[in-house]
Amino acid sequence: MTDEWLDPAEVLVLQPLEDSPLPLRELRLSDETTLRELAGLLAPGLISLEARGLVEVRRFRHWPAQWDDGVPLTGDDLARECGRPEAWSDEPGETVFAAHITRAGHRLL
Repeated sequence: MTDEWLDPAEVLVLQPLEDSPLPLRELRLSDETTLRELAGLLAPGLISLEARGLVEVRRFRHWPAQWDDGVPLTGDDLARECGRPEAWSDEPGETVFAAHITRAGHRLL
């Protein structure tokens, strides 16, 4: 991966998305990482990658789902949602957040 212009949080998010789309819960670093730690570590990278057009993030009612069925999350909405530890949970809930690498993001792999 060419990561010359990616910060460490962006690299941690982008690398597993090669086989995307993936729910955020599948970006989990290890079982020892708490959801709060995970949100603190990965949310800034996810927000930055989305702002730069390297990933897309969408909200779904269930997973798996068709990518086009999700509601796109950007800007402040993305920051608010992915900053919450629950967004990274593997517990079944009402909402699932998933990320998908864009064509521009694939150029970095």
